[in-house]
Amino acid sequence: MKLVRLTGAGLVLAAASLVHAQSGGSGYVDGAMFRALIDEDQEIIEVNLEGPILQALAKSKGENMEDSKDLFAKLKAIHAVIGTVKGPASEAMDLVRRTDAKLVGQGWQRITRIKDESSTISVLTHTVGDRVDGLVALIFDADDKELVFANLAGEIDITRLGEIGDQLNVPGLDHVPGAR
Repeated sequence: MKLVRLTGAGLVLAAASLVHAQSGGSGYVDGAMFRALIDEDQEIIEVNLEGPILQALAKSKGENMEDSKDLFAKLKAIHAVIGTVKGPASEAMDLVRRTDAKLVGQGWQRITRIKDESSTISVLTHTVGDRVDGLVALIFDADDKELVFANLAGEIDITRLGEIGDQLNVPGLDHVPGAR
């Protein structure tokens, strides 16, 4: 079963040995290990938004940005990398699985998990009290060697993930249960 396509891309979100939280229980996950796996000679989508740039998005005016303030105002960072893995597919699959296990061990809640022999999708959330303050999506298709890592840190309205994905060209966020 094909779970992931690159330009209908797959999300692989995680960072095995470099997984850590920022101070204050933030839902930040370092995705550097995933970025290192991506083949620079292939198509890549990379998103790195933090601080002032993210807040500028929240204040943007324009036809498609009317709801941006509500959408981005409480986020602290958005990081994503989507591309084709340059090395053996088994290494990327192992990194995704180890990252998923490590996040679960650190108290992240897995809200979606789909896997078969050659593909895996895992979406996890981090909560503080009654609010979601982090989301990680990890997706890998070993047949196509397509990898997606995505991390949203800060207060997240899960019902609006699809809108965030559409505005920032990060595919797959609309597949989270409850997202529009």
